[in-house]
Amino acid sequence: MSSTTTKRLFQAHATVKLASIDTYVEPFIEALASHDMIVSKRGTLQDLESPFGKATFEPFEDGFKLTAEADDPSSLNRLKHALVGPICFIASREKLDIDWVGDYAEPALPDDLRFLHVVSINDISPTFRRIVFHGENLERYDRDDQLHCRLIFQPRGIGNPVWPRLDHRGHVVWPPEGAVPTRVYTIRGIDVSKGQIIIDFALHENPGPATRWALAAQIGDLVGILGPAANGPKPAKFYVLAGDETALPGIARILETLDDDATGIAFIEIATAEDELPLQKPKGMTMKWLHRQDAAPATTTLLPDAVRSVAWPENRDEPFFWGGCEHKTFAKIYRHLRREIGLPKERMIFYSHWNKSLSEEDIIARGSSEYLPE
Repeated sequence: MSSTTTKRLFQAHATVKLASIDTYVEPFIEALASHDMIVSKRGTLQDLESPFGKATFEPFEDGFKLTAEADDPSSLNRLKHALVGPICFIASREKLDIDWVGDYAEPALPDDLRFLHVVSINDISPTFRRIVFHGENLERYDRDDQLHCRLIFQPRGIGNPVWPRLDHRGHVVWPPEGAVPTRVYTIRGIDVSKGQIIIDFALHENPGPATRWALAAQIGDLVGILGPAANGPKPAKFYVLAGDETALPGIARILETLDDDATGIAFIEIATAEDELPLQKPKGMTMKWLHRQDAAPATTTLLPDAVRSVAWPENRDEPFFWGGCEHKTFAKIYRHLRREIGLPKERMIFYSHWNKSLSEEDIIARGSSEYLPE
């Protein structure tokens, strides 16, 4: 006689009123897909699969419905956060109230949180400081299709590190003593067998909290890491990679992972020739370094002009564009690619990595209008 045990699933759902839902469906799905979710469509229903569980997104006449399902309470909270974060950011002006009904879970550390310690520090150019971290159980971060992570910077010598938790609403909750700085960075390299993650920090004249941390970093310093997210390139017959210093780690990593017979061109805007780094790349990929010289970042047309010089394949389904840069430069290039070149959305991954007038906290507060193309 045999018996079977059905595994308990933790479930929740939310119905959200949003009169202008038609204008948000596509941006919502694009944002969710860039946060490590596999999206498949069944009529008006979007199935979403993530490392934390399964979800659905379904628009209706004046709103949308979300469902979430996970194997344990903490994964359910993490899945809710993966849904609530991108949706509320994209629709920030709507001030959405996503009220979940179903299984409740106490605030818990994110399932993807790992702890890293600095093991080496090396200035690889006047602008870039390479920091190698060591940690355990880093397999989830070894992804060529998800390049970014969020680092959580702990003060040196802190007795009880401060970590964010996720509550039953999918919101980040910090301890009473307050939050510590966090920022998004590209994983420049990873070796799971050695337990190592490499981050290249661009050093700025007016440093924010992450750059200040990197400038003062010492062996043994502690950070947390969350993620990964942010899509890498898709297979193509011709690649165009473009960005400023913030995209250099991503472009360098992509060049290393392209097939040997890949063809295309990469543009990287940097301060001077001293910031040029030796990069591994296929023979068919051309490198062009764009030097600002005395100009400040995001004050020249070097990058848009370079992208305008590309001789694109006549069949616009053959190329793929990947890049990242300051917001206004990003908007110019995006408009050129979509309106003048006619590059389909599915043939590009492009990020507004920073805004010369706003901090990350400012951008989050203002929402997608300061992040998406104009």
